[in-house]
Amino acid sequence: MAKRFKSKRKLRHNIIVKYIFLIILCYLIIKLCLFLTFKIPILKFVFKHNKLEEYKNYIVDSTINNPQYMLPYFEENNIKSNSNDIQAFYIKNEIKKPTIYIYNTHQKEAYSNGMTVLDAAYVMEEKLKNNNIDVIVEKRDITEFMRTNNISYSYSYYASKFYVQDALEKNNLDLLIDLHRDATNKEASTIQINGVNYAKILFVIGGENENYKENYELTNKINNIINNKYKDLSRGIIIKTGKNVNGIYNQNLSNKIILLELGCNNSTFEEVQNTINLISPLIGEYLYETR
Repeated sequence: MAKRFKSKRKLRHNIIVKYIFLIILCYLIIKLCLFLTFKIPILKFVFKHNKLEEYKNYIVDSTINNPQYMLPYFEENNIKSNSNDIQAFYIKNEIKKPTIYIYNTHQKEAYSNGMTVLDAAYVMEEKLKNNNIDVIVEKRDITEFMRTNNISYSYSYYASKFYVQDALEKNNLDLLIDLHRDATNKEASTIQINGVNYAKILFVIGGENENYKENYELTNKINNIINNKYKDLSRGIIIKTGKNVNGIYNQNLSNKIILLELGCNNSTFEEVQNTINLISPLIGEYLYETR
């Protein structure tokens, strides 16, 4: 009888040990999955519910301000200024110069000769500065940030959001431009003005964010200024909503964000430069008139 009781007790003990082992195994598997997804260090991680924002903050703190992610693409001798530059200097000493932040959610988007939208951002920086505007171009490598943190391309706006938030926290910005290029045919994205080819522009608004109306009003004013000066240089404003569409584009972070598609994959970089040369003074005109 004593032997039988001892056997039952041993059986219960074995069952408890197995349950404990399974719980520990499940716990480790969950931690491993979260590490692979969010790069949270396994040894330091303590599982808690509703901690996604904490994971996001860890990602930002661990990589976003790391100097190794500075992009060295642009060199002054790579891009030559166009001799037909159009400049409109706004000399208003009593008013502080406006500040623009230019970033590229898709930094590797390229034109026909391999130059990228980041190169276009540097050209725009130069032209805007010529129009008495302070400019900050995002030089940190968003693509490398995504790779390091295992963020897929489809979540690019999730990644660039950290940079936009960082810029907004550190600067008093009058305008934020997310600079892209479209993927369309050459004819649809090119216009000739006085015998010169220009890359057309297109504005994109996320119709599912809280700043939708304000961002649309801002974009519409800039679009009208451009088209009033250069008819059909802009392809207009497209509002994106619905299934399989971002619908936000980080425009919920500020009512001063515009998403600008500059040319397309078939545009030459010279055409892109020509367009930047036209629109930069007009953006300056809008900023000074609204101050």
